[in-house]
Amino acid sequence: MSVTSGLYRITTHLSPNPAIGVDPRTRSAVKQVIVVPPEFPPPGSTWEVRQEDGQFYLLAVDGANARPEEDKVNAYYGQPGEMWKIVHHPLRRGYVVLSPDESLAWHLPNSEYFTQVELKPLGILPGEGYYFNLERLVE
Repeated sequence: MSVTSGLYRITTHLSPNPAIGVDPRTRSAVKQVIVVPPEFPPPGSTWEVRQEDGQFYLLAVDGANARPEEDKVNAYYGQPGEMWKIVHHPLRRGYVVLSPDESLAWHLPNSEYFTQVELKPLGILPGEGYYFNLERLVE
């Protein structure tokens, strides 16, 4: 399954499959990309996915562009975003989000609310914390 440009909800494969996003109530130019509680307003977990070149995408949530910051993923207002590679794994029925050089992948150590998305090497047998669902939203 390929990803096309549009609006998406990104959820983790970790039970109970919570959404990934930012806290839209925080007034900061930099926000952590986190597991969001269900009571957050929809803009906090609505992702704009823009295909740039083949499997490379710009990802923005609540108008902020996703970029790495050391070993975490943050969203930045008014700054360029990182190009991410989104790869579908049919056997796991999910997607992996990789850095452009494919050396690091988005990873969630657990599904507790406010847990920040980390960047880690994918490894040979990645666990469920590396897999995400991309649910296309009606625009």
